[in-house]
Amino acid sequence: MWEPAGIGPPMPETIEQIGRPRLPPGLIWRDRLAKALDAGTRRAVTLVCAGPGWGKTTAVTTWAAARSINGPIAWLTLDPGHNDPYVFWSDLLLALQTSGAVRPGDRIPGRGATLATDGVAFLRRLGSGLGASAGPVVVVLDDLHEITEPRVLDALAGLLRRVPERLRLVLVARSVPELQLHRLRAAGDLVEIRAHDLAFRVEEAAELMALRGVRAPVDQVAAQVRATEGWAAGLRLALDAPTGAVVDEAAGDYLIREVLATQPPELREFLLSTSVPDRISGDLAAALTGRRHAEQILDRLAHANLFLERVGTTGWFRYHRQFRAALRYRLARIRPEVVPRLHLLAAQWHARHGTPLAALTHATLAGDWDLVGRLVVDHGLPLFASPDRAELIGLLRQVPVDRLPGSAELMFCAALRSYALGDMDGLSQRLTQSRVLLTGRGRASRQAIELAVNAMEAATVINRRGEMRRLVTVTTEVLAELGRLRWDQTPSMPQHRAIALLSKGIGLLWTDRADHADRYLWAAATGSRAAGTPLVEISALGHLALLGVLHGSLRTAGEHAAAALGVARRIEAEDRAATAPAHLVQAAIELLRGGGAEAEDGLRRALHACGDQPEAAMTVLSGTLRAYLLVERGEPGTAGAVLGGVLQEAGPGLDAPLLRRIIGLARSEIDLALNTPAPVLARYGTRDGLYPAEQVLLAQACQATGRHDAAEQLFFLVREGPDRVSAVTAWLLTALDADAHGHSARASEALGRALAKAEPERIRRPFRRHGGDRVLALAERQQWLTETRDPSGDAVLAEITGEIPAIVGVPSAGPLSEREIDVLQYLPTVLTAGEIAENLGISVNTVKAHMRSIYRKLGAGRRRAAVVIARQLGLL
Repeated sequence: MWEPAGIGPPMPETIEQIGRPRLPPGLIWRDRLAKALDAGTRRAVTLVCAGPGWGKTTAVTTWAAARSINGPIAWLTLDPGHNDPYVFWSDLLLALQTSGAVRPGDRIPGRGATLATDGVAFLRRLGSGLGASAGPVVVVLDDLHEITEPRVLDALAGLLRRVPERLRLVLVARSVPELQLHRLRAAGDLVEIRAHDLAFRVEEAAELMALRGVRAPVDQVAAQVRATEGWAAGLRLALDAPTGAVVDEAAGDYLIREVLATQPPELREFLLSTSVPDRISGDLAAALTGRRHAEQILDRLAHANLFLERVGTTGWFRYHRQFRAALRYRLARIRPEVVPRLHLLAAQWHARHGTPLAALTHATLAGDWDLVGRLVVDHGLPLFASPDRAELIGLLRQVPVDRLPGSAELMFCAALRSYALGDMDGLSQRLTQSRVLLTGRGRASRQAIELAVNAMEAATVINRRGEMRRLVTVTTEVLAELGRLRWDQTPSMPQHRAIALLSKGIGLLWTDRADHADRYLWAAATGSRAAGTPLVEISALGHLALLGVLHGSLRTAGEHAAAALGVARRIEAEDRAATAPAHLVQAAIELLRGGGAEAEDGLRRALHACGDQPEAAMTVLSGTLRAYLLVERGEPGTAGAVLGGVLQEAGPGLDAPLLRRIIGLARSEIDLALNTPAPVLARYGTRDGLYPAEQVLLAQACQATGRHDAAEQLFFLVREGPDRVSAVTAWLLTALDADAHGHSARASEALGRALAKAEPERIRRPFRRHGGDRVLALAERQQWLTETRDPSGDAVLAEITGEIPAIVGVPSAGPLSEREIDVLQYLPTVLTAGEIAENLGISVNTVKAHMRSIYRKLGAGRRRAAVVIARQLGLL
């Protein structure tokens, strides 16, 4: 069995093997490595282990030159000649003498047969004589990977089992030596410094470049560090390269000469073949090379630090970026005909193992366009609805244009390309062409492509046009077809199923079948989580949030929207189209809670996510929300104009009963704001099955036309219903109507019910929209602001109403006196006049007189109005 070789004969050196190497010019001090080596010499053994060019010797030499720990350092640079035990121990003795660890007159064994046969005994006897040293004696064995002789290794292993107390060993090697270091590791007597420790960091690379006279922005330095992965030789080659030189070629040439060329022929072939994928596993390596024990070979390569490292704990490895590039370059030069075959083998392997994007990548690099078409049919739509969308589009663009009409599968690739460009007409045409190209093909060979075409059309063309009834029909067929297919016929069945469930749920929602929609959307959310299609999950949760808003449950809607955007944040997809429903829901909730500015922000985020060609449903919802915001700003006429263009923007294909009802709701609110209740009566007066929100609007129209009994009947149906927003409005309008007719008790009870319904979900808009000053008058009369003993009463109403100001007066009788200012400070509290008097140490009558004077001077008729005006004037 062949093994990874060393990295060839040592490069020509100008230093002696005995003693520290000379420091080359242009070095920087890396404090973190010095501290690691200092920590290491407080243990028995330090291992500095990495592949060639990582700066192992330089790091130890730099540290040794400025070592902060007292005591001599004996340095021995090893070469193949040191596999002779006599040479090894003789030179080590000479290194100890040169360093001063062994002084003239010390009793040591001679250079005879003892050195050749019992080196361990020699070092142990030597260790017992090291006590006179001022500090521990450090022995550096550089290039320890050169030692392969079992006698020398066994002797060193024996020494490591019982290291003399004052002896410290620093082992510098390109691969982990066969010295049973696990015993030291378990005992805490081993410090290891590996490639990731030696790798240059950005600040170190910047310092090195500055030392060479190169000043570069931090982002350029970071890019260089990423490209070299901090490999010292790679950075040095980059710095030494003349302006305009191709540094990757220089690094590649170094790696080919110093690493690849020194390996046995079989290993060179293995390295070249396994460099084709970005990551390699034992099974994939076996498929590419035909070698049964490929994983063992990869393990040995990683153990030998041959620019290969493990990725996680799942059996995957990756080559250093520059080494992989060098291997690929070499393979393309010497055996170009092999490269497509290796990519094809990798594509087939990844397709079998459920990694479709990697399979597509290799199929594209192999130029096997038929395989690309089949893979896109099986996995294209799920990939398009995943975070890998950009990579998929990049691969689709590489399919030659003249090959696209060659098959239904490749025409499906063309359809996805059109969709990526936002060319909806082109998408529709290419899906039709794909169906035409299926003419004459048997059922077995057309099942997968037909399924993909139908699913694609449903999820894109039909949904975007708003043909919701047709969307339900087509997705029902897709789900039925999925039920008939075997898993091997549809490799992405879970993903296709999640997409179809989502599309059907959306269709059911907008065709006004809420109960069915809820079930399908939940199934899509849970199925997409299992299938690994987060964008589908985001959209499903967003539509469930829309359902919550439509049912008047803001808390549930907010939770779903937050969950959708949480998933989006995790995959950095907060501006993707799938997030638009969640953004719209958050905007609607802010509107209902009285946050106009926040609602505007949410609407802007939704519009940004929708892009230039939004789906018809998103067009309707965003336009309707814009109209509501204009009504909120007191511009019902402008809101009506905006709403008038919504259906036109949605397009002629809109077939969505619920969306049309949503437009009707906004239109009715505009009509009532314009004091024209007749259209509302005409719209809802003869219809059955009205939603609570529609019943409230109809009741308002009835009130406006004097039909109070009819309004009360409608309010009665809504007030205890599940739609909390409509219930709050119904109770509030009942309270106002009762107050207008002199029924104070009824008004008080109804207002209390409205507040109780509104408080848990902080619903504010009805209180702002419907007679704000009258609401305050009702609340004040019922002692919500004064005599209540519930200290949260004032806060509750302030939260609900958002501090609705009464008609603000202008101070009319001069500034407040000092005592009036004192009394004013108590008005925002729940204290009664008597309690205020007690706190100020004056009579109740005096407090009341001051309160009347405050009201008069501020132009306020009530305590709450005085508080609001005082705050506006900066007195509170």
